[in-house]
Amino acid sequence: MKDVHPDKQSATPKIVIGERLGDLGSRIQDAIAQRAYELFEARGYQHGQDMDDWFRAESELLHPVKVNVWASDREVLVTAEIPGFEAQEVEIAVERRQIILWARPDPRPAPAGAYPRRAPVALYHRLDLPSEINPTKASAKLTDGLLKLVLPKVAR
Repeated sequence: MKDVHPDKQSATPKIVIGERLGDLGSRIQDAIAQRAYELFEARGYQHGQDMDDWFRAESELLHPVKVNVWASDREVLVTAEIPGFEAQEVEIAVERRQIILWARPDPRPAPAGAYPRRAPVALYHRLDLPSEINPTKASAKLTDGLLKLVLPKVAR
């Protein structure tokens, strides 16, 4: 069947296995701290609102993500809407019962007229899976802002 959208580009985001979740968590905390500091700077370095800056940074960076999950006898399929991100900006941490989606836009400005426009902030989403999966066999594709994960279940 002919593709009705020949301009769609599919790319593979980076998948990391569970042992690196700690590193991902540290990077998330660093990103929140960096954004909180930017808010502090924007207020003219006025002290006394550090918690407000932190919570605002979290709300900006931990943007809600629409996620759907389906499970069959052999695999778990996850889709997530993450418009504005390119595959090289996305990481998926995979454990046997959980995934973490993390994306941070490239700090370089997007080319003029680029579509879709770049996401203004990073995203973070943690998802508990309905079944135990084999992290080493996980695969991911990102096409026009839709991330599709195929997570084969552990053979019993």
